[in-house]
Amino acid sequence: MDNLSQAITESGTRNYTFKVEGKEDGQGYLTQAQQETHLGIILIQEWWGHNQSICKTADKFAQKGFKVLVPDVYRGKVAKNREQAGHYFQDLDWSSALNDIIAAGNHLKQNLGCKKVAITGFCLGGALAFAALASSNVFDAGAPFYGIPDLNKFPVQNMKAPIQAHFGSLDNSKGFSDPDSARNVEKQAQQDGLQFELIIWENGKHAFMNQDSENYDADIAQKALEKTTEFFKKILQ
Repeated sequence: MDNLSQAITESGTRNYTFKVEGKEDGQGYLTQAQQETHLGIILIQEWWGHNQSICKTADKFAQKGFKVLVPDVYRGKVAKNREQAGHYFQDLDWSSALNDIIAAGNHLKQNLGCKKVAITGFCLGGALAFAALASSNVFDAGAPFYGIPDLNKFPVQNMKAPIQAHFGSLDNSKGFSDPDSARNVEKQAQQDGLQFELIIWENGKHAFMNQDSENYDADIAQKALEKTTEFFKKILQ
């Protein structure tokens, strides 16, 4: 039996809706800095779903001076164990999920006063962040964490916005988030002349940013949060 934190298996807050063309409104979690800001972030969930854990992570980004919207790309489903998470991951309609993500980015710009919007995400969300950057020009910067999509469907050369990608040196998810796969993305980005920075965190495991995961590393997570938010502010200001 999986020994998972309740924050991972319990549904997270949904306090916001936004329009998605051709389908039901999207739902998600909106959190923002105390001071009014025009800096926006779309933040994408792990393979578990829209849980309490991802909302807590979003709050950490918001406290750095951003409006953060977390679209629920599973539309209500939250995995109770790893097997179920794997099924949700495999069954995901990427086109539909990307429609929600891109609509959320446009919503931040058109309805919430964000002049520029960045995207980040973790695990599945990292892969979706890369895919969104390859599929749309709505995002002005990206910081995917430990997740890579099918690069035949979402070519690196289509990712025109500046990217800072974060991976862990001990991540053993071969072909998805291991260091060699990350370096392959970096190599392709360099060949295409893109603005791409790869950070491989020493001793970082998969999900090192998730404060409710057994692989959480508080020191790496804090440093990565600082790096990412500094990068976003530099691009979005």
